[in-house]
This record gives sequence, C-alpha cells and structure tokens, in this order.
Amino acid sequence: MPLKNYRVLDLSRIWAGPYCTKLFADMGAEIIKMESLSVYDSHRGPVTPARGIAAYPDAEPGEEPWNRNGWFNCLHMSKYGVTLELTTEEGRRVFERLVSISDVVIENFRQGSLERLGYNYQELRKHRPDLIYVSMPAFGNTGPWKGYLGYGIGQEQLSGMAHMTGYRNEGPMKSGINHGDPITGSHAAGVLMAALRHRRRTGEGMFIDVSQQESSVALMGPEVLAYQMTGREPERQGNRSNWYAPANSYPCAGEDRWVTIAVTNQDQWRSFTRAIGAPELADDARFASPEGRRENQDELDGIIARWTSGLEAYDATQKLQDAGVPAGPVLRGPDLLADAHYQDRGTFVTVDHSQVGPKQYPGIPWKMSATPGQVRWPSPTLGQHNRGVYGELLGLTGAEIDQLEATGIIGTKPTGSRII
Repeated sequence: MPLKNYRVLDLSRIWAGPYCTKLFADMGAEIIKMESLSVYDSHRGPVTPARGIAAYPDAEPGEEPWNRNGWFNCLHMSKYGVTLELTTEEGRRVFERLVSISDVVIENFRQGSLERLGYNYQELRKHRPDLIYVSMPAFGNTGPWKGYLGYGIGQEQLSGMAHMTGYRNEGPMKSGINHGDPITGSHAAGVLMAALRHRRRTGEGMFIDVSQQESSVALMGPEVLAYQMTGREPERQGNRSNWYAPANSYPCAGEDRWVTIAVTNQDQWRSFTRAIGAPELADDARFASPEGRRENQDELDGIIARWTSGLEAYDATQKLQDAGVPAGPVLRGPDLLADAHYQDRGTFVTVDHSQVGPKQYPGIPWKMSATPGQVRWPSPTLGQHNRGVYGELLGLTGAEIDQLEATGIIGTKPTGSRII
C-alpha cells in the first residue's frame, strides 16, 4: 500500500473532500474521518428520514439511518470514524493533538469556517510545523465570492457546463450528476500527492487552496479556447458530435434501453449501411459525405432509430461491432454489476457492513502491479473508532474517554435533530 505511512485528518463532508480521501484510503493512507455529533456529514442523511428513500438498503432507513446511507457508505470505506465537538475547550485540546500526529488536514467547509474557530493555517502549524492543509471551499479562499456557500448541484451552471448540456433548440440541462464534486476530489488528490512529494524533498508543509468551482471550470478548456478563437459560443446538441455523424444514442427494444453509435470515417459508414441492411444509403446524396450526414442528422437518426428499436441493445452492439462500427449499450446500474468484464477485473467489491450487510461497491479504479490498492473495511458507523483513535493514537485513558462521552464531546449517537 504505497501511502501506508501517511495520516490524514479528514474534516471534509458530502462528496468532494471525501472522494479525495477515499482515493488516498484506497492506496493505504490512514484516514481519520472526524464528524460532529450535532452536524455530522450530510451524506449520512437525516436523523429521522422518511421510508422509501433509495439511498438506504431496501429503501428502509432502519433504527440508525445515519449508519445505513449508501452515499456515505460508498465514499468512506477503509477510513476510521471519530466524533468530536470543537465548541468545547476539551474538544479543542483533543483536536490539536490529532493535528499534531497528522500529515494532512483537509476540509471543504464554507470559506473561513475553521478559521472562525481559531484555526487558520498558521495556528494549525503550531501543532505540526510541516502540516499540509487542504482547504476546499466552494469558491476558493480569495475573491468576491469566497464567502458564499455552494454545492456541486450549482457548479455546472456557474462553470458554463450547463449552457452546453441539453438538446438543440431547448434550454440548458443539468447533466444528472454533480460533476464538480468528484472532479474536485480528483484534483485535490493530485495536488496533495504533489505536496507530499515536495515535503519529502524539502521538509516543508503547504497550504493548498482548492476551489470546487474552478475545478468545474477546468473541464471547459476546449470550449473556452474555441470561443476565444472563433467568437462563437458552443451549441447544445444532446448526444451528437461536432465532427462525426451518425453519433448518437438510439432507442432499442425494451423499456428505456439504448445503444450508442459513432461512425467516424467513410469505411465505417459503408460497413454501417450494410450492417443495418440498407447499403443503398452509402451513396445516398444526403448521406454520402461526412458533411452531408451532419447536415441531415435528423433524417439519418430517424432511419437508424427504426432499425435499433427492433433489436436488443446488446444485439445491436454485436452486429455493429462485428462490422467494425463503434457501438456500445447504454448500461444501467444492474447491467454494470452483472457485466462479465467488470466482474473479471474486480471493478466492484463486496463489503460487509455491520448495519447494512454485504453490498457491492466500486472498488479500485486502477490496477498497479507492485502496490495494488485495496478496500480494507467498510465505512465507519458514527464514532465507531473513538476508543481506538483516542486511546491507541493519542494515549487517552479509558477514564478520560469515558469523560469525553459523558460530556457529549464524543459519542456514537447524533445529538441534533437535523443536519445541514
């Protein structure tokens, strides 16, 4: 496990920060996930959720729903979980001791939240001089927007992404998932690796300012460059391509089943027309050239949809791939879990959680020969590792830990009625 000698004190929540530390946990880093009993990680869900929410196994929240939420349990495997209240003097003393034994502190609160508790980077360095501090507020730590609260759900709009997603002659459309969160997490993990390499060479820590919003903007490079060069804004075009036609997703037999097809050159076009039983289309004046196919995509898509709608998605894929035409089924969740390729590569791993039971989760997304990653244990229940971390790592006695519990500074049950 290549990162086994690093310890990260993880104050982050929801998705962007936890995804960064998940990547580190997968490669062996010791992640101490710290939460408040009154305002714990929102991905655990409400204290008293309604039944029927899909995030819980079998849509059943159970007696301790904060330990059963699928979002949380997917992002926090191989991490240690502790609780701690920083609004008390004793809690602050424990926190400072945790900082002193950690290589990294990471948070993605509203800008300045930790600083308002008295912990800016300079203050934290008093407890660990070579500390690396990763701060991931929505809009960064400087600039006129720095004080605003933001989540991934709004980043696509403010980055310009939503201006491009959607269909021609229709309005902007959200992608369906909050892209900014995992992208920011990936960016933060990469720059944190660079900071650790820098510290190994120089002995110096570092303050890292990661703007979640700018991580989303970074995805827009080609479109920004194109606008600067041509003065034209990108047009919404659904699943179509600027360069190839046909290139789209087409309906197949069954409910909400689709196949994606992309013809990228003239040889593929001729092979495609033979594969769908319409070789005459190869020389049809409307479709004979790439330019003609792009100009007449509506007609062409209608012809293709009539062919695909009579076939199962995998059958259509097989016929086209056999003909040398790029094609693939649009997979749904159950398809991913059942796919033979993913099974062979171990893309999904079965993890047995104490309050959820054995479930499948995404495993390690890369394969390394000498230092393979590993999902080592399930996500922690709230405060699960309080005694291990505070006793074994900090050296607190059983009586001292009991006192922390008795005063509500640590614990395993939420003290608030809601989360934010």
